[in-house]
Amino acid sequence: MSGDRNLTVAGMERDWPEGRGIFHNKEKTFLVWVNEEDQLRIISMQKGGDVKGVFERLAQGIKAVGDSVKEECGQDFMLDEKYGYIHSCPTNLGTGMRASVHIDLPGWTKDGVEKLQ
Repeated sequence: MSGDRNLTVAGMERDWPEGRGIFHNKEKTFLVWVNEEDQLRIISMQKGGDVKGVFERLAQGIKAVGDSVKEECGQDFMLDEKYGYIHSCPTNLGTGMRASVHIDLPGWTKDGVEKLQ
């Protein structure tokens, strides 16, 4: 369990660790994380600088997951006109999209982290 009291009070950790899982492709560049903080987290990532390729894979994956959900239960992702896409965690309201880039800056820490502060 995360230890986050907000998640516990909201009942979001009541089934831990059952009812959760991560599904990924062979390359581990596309992942679907089920019942972590949100009901569904869709992730596209890879090493290198092909940001467009990562985003295209993400967009295709979101569409494929959405189509599969629609086919299985007849429902779309919950979309509110005012708040955007609805999530378990209110900090993810709206697009629910978060982008991160990790870069290596060779030489920046050769003198130690203290020099960067």
